[in-house]
Amino acid sequence: MSMGPIPAPGDDSAAHGRGSLSTSELPEPLQADLRDSLRVLVTGADGFIGRHLLPRLLSRGHRVRALVRRPPTRPGARVPGVEWRIGELTRRDSLAGVADDCDRVVHLAGSFDTAGGVRLGRLHGTGTRNLVWEILKSEVDRIVLVSALGASPDGGEFFRSKFEAEDIVMSCETEHVILRPSVVYGPGDHFTEPVARILRILPVFPMMGDGTFELQPLAVEDMVDVLTQGVERSDLGGRSVNLAGPERLSFVRIVRILGETIGRARPIIPLPGALAAPAARIAEAIGLPSPFSAAQLDILRHGSVLPTGDNPVRSLFHLKPLPFADAVTDYLEGS
Repeated sequence: MSMGPIPAPGDDSAAHGRGSLSTSELPEPLQADLRDSLRVLVTGADGFIGRHLLPRLLSRGHRVRALVRRPPTRPGARVPGVEWRIGELTRRDSLAGVADDCDRVVHLAGSFDTAGGVRLGRLHGTGTRNLVWEILKSEVDRIVLVSALGASPDGGEFFRSKFEAEDIVMSCETEHVILRPSVVYGPGDHFTEPVARILRILPVFPMMGDGTFELQPLAVEDMVDVLTQGVERSDLGGRSVNLAGPERLSFVRIVRILGETIGRARPIIPLPGALAAPAARIAEAIGLPSPFSAAQLDILRHGSVLPTGDNPVRSLFHLKPLPFADAVTDYLEGS
């Protein structure tokens, strides 16, 4: 996979709730290699996964530096004890010294969209290259990269750009852990909550194609557990791991579960694939919620499931992943 040494980055300065388990169901005890407090840099710290990860790292006694594009303003965003840094991954000059005095980096920053005119290849590729360039000037001894299940040079722009980020990280001399999750969901996500909003607003749910494509959604609580182990466990260095929830679910089944959870079961109307992207743009223009960005449509078209029956969330990270219906009930029921 590696394409050789990392070139110096171009100067882009001017561009721009678990249920109880019986004893027999419990995974084997985890022997984590815990160290004294680590200084952890988290990119994309104000994003969906980052907002869940920061409190967990702090609760484990780690010191957290959060890299964000702009000062966090959403209610509760300024987690006490976090050192906030403002920087733009695509602008190398804004990252100077960001990794100084850090032990680990969790690279979450990414997007499904080309928001602000920044294409995904530049955000995931150039942005990761600029970050690694800073890491190589520091004492950081591990990069934990969140990629995507299905990252490949042969996929759509999202999957290609995630593959490029993986290659950059794997090519550098700093130890890496690469995590490739399926769709991650939970409070404040960009998947279940937009679908739930559509179900509340419209009398029918417009489904791309027949909705038989399968996903293996992973609860954000489990993703955060995995990320924390990626930071702390010494035996994970050099690994690239696929991650997913416990169930393969068609998108139709996911929509029905969400409708039942919020008390808004709706008829599902198939929408030809060729109309999905234009429909998403129209919905956005008139203020309707849409979970169907170009990258999300690409994920849905290809599905997002583990290639084998082994689930590393259980076998490697010693977790019992949360069932989808149980997890979404915890935060959507009655909402």
